[in-house]
Amino acid sequence: MNERLNPREPRAIRVIEDRWTTIRHVVEALAIIAAGVWAFYTFFYQEKLKPAAEPPALAPSISISRLGRDAGRDILKISVAYHNTGKTEIDLAADAVNLWGVRFASNDKPQRENGTGTRSYLLTVPVVSRRLIASITELRAAARGGRPGFQNVIEPGATTTISNVIALRRGQYDLIHAQIIAVPVKLHETGVRVDFVPEKGGGTFLRPDPARAFEDDNDADFALTQR
Repeated sequence: MNERLNPREPRAIRVIEDRWTTIRHVVEALAIIAAGVWAFYTFFYQEKLKPAAEPPALAPSISISRLGRDAGRDILKISVAYHNTGKTEIDLAADAVNLWGVRFASNDKPQRENGTGTRSYLLTVPVVSRRLIASITELRAAARGGRPGFQNVIEPGATTTISNVIALRRGQYDLIHAQIIAVPVKLHETGVRVDFVPEKGGGTFLRPDPARAFEDDNDADFALTQR
């Protein structure tokens, strides 16, 4: 008995999706694209746009330490630290360091003060003199009239330290009062106006254009009467 085998013929299969399934797929694809765009924008905003829009944030500080002494001299180290507490690079448009030597009297003296809503009494050793020892002020490239090509750029979270050494005649002062003033601006900002303002008792204070910059200052004391 002979059987005749018919070869199988290829068959076309057609998948038909209903309209709502197609819409769902389109919506899902658009949602994936939108999520990617949003993630990229959020990252770019947080890392680039937002930090660039924030004002410069600087925490300056100054400290004094004794390197040595002999019968006639005190050798002191004056250290200034600039810490960038913000999220964007900053440039120091200007800074100033002032040092005063302070002498106290030998005996205490009562001091009274009465005013509107104020009454105080102090039995302390008063200050008899306060003399300016040093005042160093510098305008850099970002400031109007500053030194071209001179910058102090500080990265976010970084600290820049500058130190100087001075020698004083021993016994000339009882205490050294130090002050640091800094004017930070955003990197690449130029032409910022910074005025020198004489301080009472000598020294220089920095006053920038309030529309473009601000000043930050700090101070410290060091007693020369330490053994």
